[in-house]
Amino acid sequence: MWSNTVLIKRTGRFLLPLILWLMCSSCGYHRQETTVQLPDWVRTIYIAPLKNNSNELRLGTWITDELREEFLRDSGLKLVPREEADVILEGRVLSAYTSGLSYVRYDVAVERRIGVECVVTLTEAKTGNEIWKSTTIYREEGFYVAKDIMTTEDHKDTALQKISQDIAEIIHHRITGVF
Repeated sequence: MWSNTVLIKRTGRFLLPLILWLMCSSCGYHRQETTVQLPDWVRTIYIAPLKNNSNELRLGTWITDELREEFLRDSGLKLVPREEADVILEGRVLSAYTSGLSYVRYDVAVERRIGVECVVTLTEAKTGNEIWKSTTIYREEGFYVAKDIMTTEDHKDTALQKISQDIAEIIHHRITGVF
């Protein structure tokens, strides 16, 4: 018969090394891109309207508007027209897609999810040299499906506006290093 203390000791001898090994052999995840260290001469920025390759017509405009708000709010960079800018921020919405999130039956969704991918580039206005380029920025948000299509579309638009704010904040933080 095994006593409880012998069982605990044997289990502990096995589990402790296993836990230590798992902790030490983590996945090695790290951020691929870091914030850009802007040169001292960069004082003004132009934010070009994002090109929109998605099927969500207003998405590029919403992200552009949120980016401009974010830089106006707190960046240390002055938002100016293209011809007066030290740097130009340009980007593209690569895609937007929806999928089911929760269902009442296999074919009736009560909640959907919308995901958005985009990329942006910061270039020197005079030379066109690339200062910084993002990896793909991806955000998603859930929204409820209503009984009528107009209410569902309103919920989806609200989710897209939230995604636009999140993407603008991420881009702003990566460029300015403000956290």
